[in-house]
Amino acid sequence: MTDWDAEFRVHGSEWLPDQWVMQLCRVLLVAVQCAGVATLVWYCVQAGSWWGFLLAAGIFAVSILIQEAGHAMGALLCGATITRAQLGPIEICPLRDGVRMRWKRSSREYSGFVMSFPSPRKSFRRQMVVITVAGPMATMVAAVAGFAVAGRLGNSLGDALLGFAIFNAAHATANLLPWVTPSVASNGLQLLRWMRGIDEKDPQFVFVAFNARLISGERFGAWADDYLRVLERGPQPGPMFVIWTRLKLAQIGGEWDRVDEHMRQMEQQVMALSPPLLKALTGFIAIARCEAAFSRAMAGEPLDASPVEILGSDMGWLLPALRLRCQALECLLHRQFDLAMLRLQESEHWSLRSVDRSLEHGEAPLRQALAARIERDRQESARHLAAQP
Repeated sequence: MTDWDAEFRVHGSEWLPDQWVMQLCRVLLVAVQCAGVATLVWYCVQAGSWWGFLLAAGIFAVSILIQEAGHAMGALLCGATITRAQLGPIEICPLRDGVRMRWKRSSREYSGFVMSFPSPRKSFRRQMVVITVAGPMATMVAAVAGFAVAGRLGNSLGDALLGFAIFNAAHATANLLPWVTPSVASNGLQLLRWMRGIDEKDPQFVFVAFNARLISGERFGAWADDYLRVLERGPQPGPMFVIWTRLKLAQIGGEWDRVDEHMRQMEQQVMALSPPLLKALTGFIAIARCEAAFSRAMAGEPLDASPVEILGSDMGWLLPALRLRCQALECLLHRQFDLAMLRLQESEHWSLRSVDRSLEHGEAPLRQALAARIERDRQESARHLAAQP
C-alpha cells in the first residue's frame, strides 16, 4: 500500500465514511482475506502435497511484491519521488545512483509499503489517485493473467496458478475496501479521500505538498509560511513539524542557542502525545533530539549522550549523511581532526546521493560550520603543541 502518511498522519484531518460502512468493510475484509488465504493454501497443497505450504508462502511474498511494484510504477510514471519501500522484512531506500537495502523486522514484516511524494509541478490529486490505485490494479492484472494461464493447464502447475489468481483477486479486493488502522489507511480509503476532493488547506494535504516541494530541491522561502500556518493550527504532528522546521532553520543559520529553545518547545509537545502517536513518531523525535545535541555541542556545551547514540542505529541507517556528520563531530571532540574531515567528506557524498534534494543545501551549511570548527581546533592544538617545551 502507499505509505506517504504512515509516520506523519494528521489524524484530526482525515475523512472517514459513516461508521456502519467502516464496520461492514471490516467484516468483508476479514472474510475476503480468510477466503483468499484458505483457497491459496488449498490449491497449493493440491499441487505440491507436503511442500504446498512453502509454495503458498512463496506466492504470498510474490503477491506483495506485485502490489508494491505497482505502486512504485505508478509513482515513477507520475514523476513522484520514492523515498522508501518495504517488501516484507526487506527495506529499500532509493538513491540517485542505485538503492540501499537491509533486512528489517517490523510490524509490517508480512506486508509492504511504498513511500513517495508527488511532483510539485503536476496535479497532486491526480498523482495520488494514480499511485494509490496502481497497486491493486497490478495485483488484479496478475490475477487475470493467472486465471488465463491456469485455464490452459491441467496439471499441478495449473492448480498453483489458480490459487495464485484467486489469492491475488482477493488481495486486490481487500485493499480496495475502505478500512483504517492506527498506522495505515487502506488503498480504498485513500482513493475515496482523494477522489472526493481533499481541500488544499487540509493539514494532510499541506504536509505532503510542503515536503514534496522541499524534496524536489526547491529552496525554503516565503512560500512556506502559508503551509506552516495551516500545520501549526492543526492537530499533531503538524505543530511539532512546524517547530522542527524552525529548529532546522536556526541550525542552518548557526543560531545554536535558538535550536535548544525550539527543542524545549518540542519536548513539551512530546509529553502530551498519545501513546500510539508517540510510537509512530519515535524516529522523528530521535532525529530532532540528535540535531539538538549536535547544536549544543557546536555551541560548546557538554553533552550527556552523543548525537550518534541519540539518533540510534535504525535512523542512522536511514540517514547516513546525518549519522556521518555527527560522527565527524565526535571525532572532533576526541581531537581526531583528520578522521573528522574524512567523515564530513563521506557525509557530503551521501547527501548528494539522496533522492531528497533538500539535503544538498540543508546539510552544506552544517558541514561548513563543522569544518571551520575542525580547522580552528586543529590550529589551536598545533599552537598548544608548539608552545610546549
